[in-house]
Order: sequence, then structure tokens, then C-alpha cells
Amino acid sequence: MDRRNMLKQFVRKAQRSLNIEQMVPRIQYGILLGLALSTAILLVSRLFVLPYYRNVTVIAGVGTIVVVVIYIWLKRVRKKEALHRLDDFYPHNELVTALSLHEDDNPLVQSILQKAQKETPQVYNQFKKRQKELWKPKALIGILLIGIVIGILSVFPSATQTEALVVEKEQEVIKDIKKEVAQLEKKTKSKEVKKELQELQTKLKDIDLSEEALREVVKKQKELKLQEQKLKEKKELANKDGAEGSDGLTAEEQEQLKELMEMQSDLASAANSTQSALSKLGKPISFDLQNAIASELASESADASAEGEASSSENQNSSNQQGNSQNSNGQGNNGKGSGNGSNGSGQGQGSGSQGNGQGSGSGIGSGKSGGSGAGKGQGSRDLLAVPERIGGSSETTADGGKLGEGTAAGEQQGSVPVTKGTIRPYEEVIGEYKDSYLESSERMQLPKDLQDIVQSYFSSIESNK
Repeated sequence: MDRRNMLKQFVRKAQRSLNIEQMVPRIQYGILLGLALSTAILLVSRLFVLPYYRNVTVIAGVGTIVVVVIYIWLKRVRKKEALHRLDDFYPHNELVTALSLHEDDNPLVQSILQKAQKETPQVYNQFKKRQKELWKPKALIGILLIGIVIGILSVFPSATQTEALVVEKEQEVIKDIKKEVAQLEKKTKSKEVKKELQELQTKLKDIDLSEEALREVVKKQKELKLQEQKLKEKKELANKDGAEGSDGLTAEEQEQLKELMEMQSDLASAANSTQSALSKLGKPISFDLQNAIASELASESADASAEGEASSSENQNSSNQQGNSQNSNGQGNNGKGSGNGSNGSGQGQGSGSQGNGQGSGSGIGSGKSGGSGAGKGQGSRDLLAVPERIGGSSETTADGGKLGEGTAAGEQQGSVPVTKGTIRPYEEVIGEYKDSYLESSERMQLPKDLQDIVQSYFSSIESNK
């Protein structure tokens, strides 16, 4: 190694030492500044509700330290500065002189390089022994004290900080709702259902309150339920008209009906889980929204039960019809017997009466029908069983006052007398049920849009009578 490169190596060592000497104190002050800023944010969060204050505190502290590190890097000691700082320990500035001359063939330059090389080890030892201030006692004490304060503020949160945590979790609930609706929108294939879910996503983007988001989900679920009901009624009307080989719906409508059932069921489950999450957070929703969610869940259970019973009934009717077709005709020697079972009718789970008949002819033989009268069950759709009052006057008095909030004073359980009731045509009672339901919905103070959905539902029923 020549003399010039050896001198440059000592300059690099001095540069590294100077950078460390400059960096350590600045890092201490950077940490102190970051902790001070974090403490200020914690104090503000104790006075005002500041959601995600913990994240803001950490980001502010770490961000301050990162900024200080960047500042240290930009202000690092350069090689020229290190050269002059090390040259200050030479008696006659031999280091700067030797490295500034590039005429190595000149005897004077070689003499200066030789002298600088000879003095450099001793000079560098003096450079290392210079007075240094790596640790700043005031900064270290400040870091310790502020760290203790931050620990105390974190262990004992104020009421506003606790409320901010609830708001954070509430925001997470809203994010979960938006995420679930987005997943449902991606899963659906029907254009109509996809359009409805996209509309719901658009509304949820501008909502910051969990109850408002939940209300929009319930509203959209009711709209999907109404569309599903219309398609089912169209299907039942086609079946009643006796159209064989077709259920009255196109392939697209069948797919839409299937997805409507799935989507509104998923929305009902999402609404119920959201309500439970908000209850755990101590954020109960309004009474009318609770009733709406409960009624939809009950409707879902009833629909699932009805579909199961309908499927079982269809399988049983199919078996009975096959058996009847095998035993419906009897034949004598010269005569032919015939018999018909009367159609079954009844209330609720009606059963058909057994048919019998006797054939006669010119011959001796006679035949008997083997019909078992396959009743449809479930009774007619055109009749309803209306319960009768037991004792007291038939006059009723309705309390038209507004519902208040609170809990029930008491609840009693036990058996109550039940009577058979009377059978009345469906057309006679639908108006009474409509008026009663609309009156109760007004007392529950349902939102205007939900009242419109209820009104539209009864209007669609009356138009199909």
C-alpha cells in the first residue's frame, strides 16, 4: 500500500468516528421529540374523542424518529470535513498538504508524504482520545420520564378514550358490513340482484354510523324479500292455472328467484350478527330496527320450514297418486265396475275421505274401486281460520299512544285456552289484517321507506285476489 492510500484510510476511519459521534446525540433528541409528540396526542385524546388515537400516537412517535434519522443521514460528515478535522491534530497541516499534492515524482512531495505517514498513527490516537459527548444526560432523563408518563396514560384510559375505542370497533363493524355486501355482489350472477347490491354498496360508502348502515342493509333485504315474494306468487298462480310442464317462470326468473332467496337470507344473517356485535359494544340499536331484524329472521325460519314441508308433501302425494292409479279400476266377467274417491278437504292438514263404488253389468262380476282419496293437505288458500274470543265483550280498545323505551315490568308464562275458530274467506279478512298491521307499524314509528314497502306488499296481495 502506497503512502497516499494509507493516509486516505485513516481519513475514512476518522469520518466514521465523527459520524457516530454526531449521530448518537441526535438520535437521543429524536427519540425524546417523538415521545413528547406521542404524549401530547395522548393528552389531547383524554379531552376529546379521537378514534384510533393509539395508532396516531405510534405513527407520530415513529414518524418523528424516522424524520430525525433522515436528517442525520443528510447532515452526515463528508470526507472533506473529516480530512480537515483530522488534520487539525497535525503540527503543520501535513495531511491536507500531502493529499492535495499529486506530483508523486517531485522529491518535495515524497518528503511531505513520508512525514505525514510517519506522524499519522500518533495523530490518529490523539484524535480518538479527544473529548466526546455521545450521551446527553438531559435527553436520557427526559426519555425516561416521558416513557413513564406514557405508560401511566396508557394503563389508565379516560372516558373519552374508552369511547374512542368503542367508535373504532363500530367502524370495524361498518367495514365488515361493506366487505360482506361486496362479497355477495361478486358472488351473484343475476343482473337484477347485482344491481340492487351495487346500489346498497353506493349508499354504504357515505355512511359513518353503524345503525344507519344496518338500517340500509335491512331495507335492502326487505326489498329483495318483496321481489322474491312476487316471483313466488307468479309461480303459484301458474301452478293454480294448471300449466303442466312449467312453473310459470322463465329460466332467468328461476335463477333470479334462487339468488334472491340466498341474498336476502345472507343479508338477514349479516344484520343479525351486526346487531349482536353492536350489543356487545354497548351500542344497542333502536327498537324499531330490532323488531325489523327479528321479524325477518322469523320469516326466514318460517319460509325454510314451509319449503321443507312442501317438499315432503309433494313426495307423499306423488306416491299416493301412483298407488291409486294401480287400484282405481275393477273388472267383472261381463261387466265393468268403477268408483271415484271424493276430493279431500279440511282445515289445516286436511285429509281426503275414502272413495268406494260398485259396478254393475250384464255379467255376474262386480268391481270395487281402491281409491284412497288423496287430499292435498294444507286446506284451501281461499279460507282462513279466525280465532274467537273467550269471554268478555267483543269490543276491543286500542291504545294509540306512542311506544316508549324501557324494559317489561314482568312476564308470565302458562297455558291459555284455545278454540277452533271460524273459517272465513281470505278476501274478507285481508283488509282487516292490512289495517291492523299498518296501524301497528305506525305505532312502532317505522321509517317512511319501510312503511312504503309494507304498503306495496299488501297492495300486491290485493291486486292478485
